[in-house]
Amino acid sequence: MSASTTLLDQLKTLVNADRRSGLPGYAVATLFIAAVAFTQLSLFGSSAPWFLYTPAVVVIALLLGGGAGVWATILSALGAGYAASRPDLPLFLTPVHWGASIFFIATTLALVGLVVALRTALLQTEVLRRQREEDFVASVEREAFLAGVLASSTDCIKVLDLDGQLTFMSEGGQRVMEVSDFNAIAGCPWPDFWQEQGYVEARAAIEAAKRGEARSFVGKADTMAGTPKWWHVAVSPIFGADREPDRILSVSRDISELRASEEERDNFLRLAENSTDFIGMAGTDRQIFYLNAAARRMVGLERTDAASLTIGDFFAPDQAQFVEETVLPAVAGDGSWSGELNFRHFATGEAVPVLYSVFPIRDAAGGLIGYGTVTRDFRDRKRAEDDMRLMNGELAHRLKNVLAVVQSVAQQTLRNATDIEIASHDLSARLVALAAATDVLTQASWRSADLRTLAEQALAPHGRIGDTIRIGGPSMTLKPEIAVAFALALHELATNAVKYGALSVPGGTVTLCWTINRGVEDVGFDLVWEERGGPPVTPPEHKGFGSKLIERSLRSYFRGRSETDYRPEGLIFQLHARLKDAAINTGN
Repeated sequence: MSASTTLLDQLKTLVNADRRSGLPGYAVATLFIAAVAFTQLSLFGSSAPWFLYTPAVVVIALLLGGGAGVWATILSALGAGYAASRPDLPLFLTPVHWGASIFFIATTLALVGLVVALRTALLQTEVLRRQREEDFVASVEREAFLAGVLASSTDCIKVLDLDGQLTFMSEGGQRVMEVSDFNAIAGCPWPDFWQEQGYVEARAAIEAAKRGEARSFVGKADTMAGTPKWWHVAVSPIFGADREPDRILSVSRDISELRASEEERDNFLRLAENSTDFIGMAGTDRQIFYLNAAARRMVGLERTDAASLTIGDFFAPDQAQFVEETVLPAVAGDGSWSGELNFRHFATGEAVPVLYSVFPIRDAAGGLIGYGTVTRDFRDRKRAEDDMRLMNGELAHRLKNVLAVVQSVAQQTLRNATDIEIASHDLSARLVALAAATDVLTQASWRSADLRTLAEQALAPHGRIGDTIRIGGPSMTLKPEIAVAFALALHELATNAVKYGALSVPGGTVTLCWTINRGVEDVGFDLVWEERGGPPVTPPEHKGFGSKLIERSLRSYFRGRSETDYRPEGLIFQLHARLKDAAINTGN
């Protein structure tokens, strides 16, 4: 049972060994065996009936496969049996022929099996050969492709050993590194090519790769020709068959131009951020995408996200419409626009006067991609202009007052004059005193005058300050209109003292002092002019213009009372007024 099962399994295997021949293959096998049978009957008759069939079956099995070989074996056994058959025998064949037929079938089937195995091996060998050829061609193409990639790549691709020494550099890498002969640097320590911090980063990257980790860094290194460049470097391990790092791959990309552009950008940002001008940029949709610190401070945006704002948000509605309809179209057409406008302060709402200058931002092709502005804060300039207008108005007012005083002094001097020469001298002296007061006021921008400074300048021409003329009193700032009258009064007092009083003789002295008296209701101001050591004083029969100027002008301007006491030992002039009517501020 087991033997028959084995034989059937072998037959199935041979039949299924090659199904590619199909019915045409069986038909060819049938015709071929029929031809062999005819030849065998014609040449040999019943003798050696299996002689020609064996090679025929082998040829069929070799060419047409196992199924056709089994079919040819069956047909050959029938043909040989027919040639050796005898009608007179009950089973048509003698026992010897039956045994020979069985032996023929068994050996031929075995031979078919061998042929089929040989045929299969040959076919597999051919398939493997073709596969190897295809794999070889693919490998060559792949290697050529990789070689082309390495040669055309602008990256510097290197292979290092685990000690960090150069073992390979791509052709493209040699070009970008300006290496004329790689053998000259093969085996050199790769970190030694890096400068400063780059050397430290390279050593750390090698140590990381030896642990199976990838690293990247940016460093500076010169090419072999000495050209300084910046590189972005990626370092990673190359694993061996044991999955342990075997070598190290380093890929360096030249980023010198990118680095230069980054430095230019950083320089621009530093310039923009340190500028005191408003610097901003917006897209063609008017959306703000950059404001420097000065811009934020100028319009009160320190804590506001500027990205949510548009150009029009920085102006009042009427000026925002002007910017949209006039300014921006002019920038797009003419290339720039500049003029005075008012920004809107986001925190206080006040108008911020500015010189608004706008220019286009264009891409590499010249297309408009946005708007830029460098705007100058005009608040200080406007304040200065306002101050100038105010000062000019004040100056005009003061000049009118001075001219009025000059006119009054001239009229009074000339009206009471008996001698033109004397009158001219007196008028000149009074104008000089008036000029001294004007100098003091000019130094203080016509806003005030220090009493002591004014007194020293008015009295200095008539005696030595601190010797023959003594001045004392607390610090006090006179109002400008009072300073002019006070300077003229001091000039008249000093002139009289030089002509008739204490300063007309050696040893005579004049004391000018003032005090501030803080009473219950108000603060008082008292001033005393006292002469000593001069000729005996007698009251005048009538008062001249100078005496009237002293009493009336000071009493009028100080809004107080004044009196002149002609004592024999020396003249005394006293002035009493409220401090607030005479002074701007007081000191200790």
